[in-house]
Amino acid sequence: MTTTKMTNKNALTYAIENLHDAPAEVIEKLENMVAQLDKKNAAPKKITAKQEANEVVKETIVDFLALNSDKAYTCSDLLKEVDALEGRSPQYVSALMRSLVLAGTVTKTSDKKKSYFRIAEEG
Repeated sequence: MTTTKMTNKNALTYAIENLHDAPAEVIEKLENMVAQLDKKNAAPKKITAKQEANEVVKETIVDFLALNSDKAYTCSDLLKEVDALEGRSPQYVSALMRSLVLAGTVTKTSDKKKSYFRIAEEG
């Protein structure tokens, strides 16, 4: 067995390839189902209003970190320093920072169970 995740498309493709004695109608139906999955996955994903607002906040954080690139900040520091984060929780900031780290925009370092963030070096 393979180590890749078994998706609906993978299962349907496997069935099409291995059901040699299946009626033509069944194979046709399975192929139509694969085509529908491809069409669904090709459609552009709509971004929600909340995601859009989070993107604006992330841009503000990145701008702040770029202006203060000589220092690393914790989530608590960012809550105090960045106006766009006023009234937000440390968990919210942490989630935003995690996505920025995954995107490679921000780097994370840890010291004694505290996470520090700074703008990623270019190059």
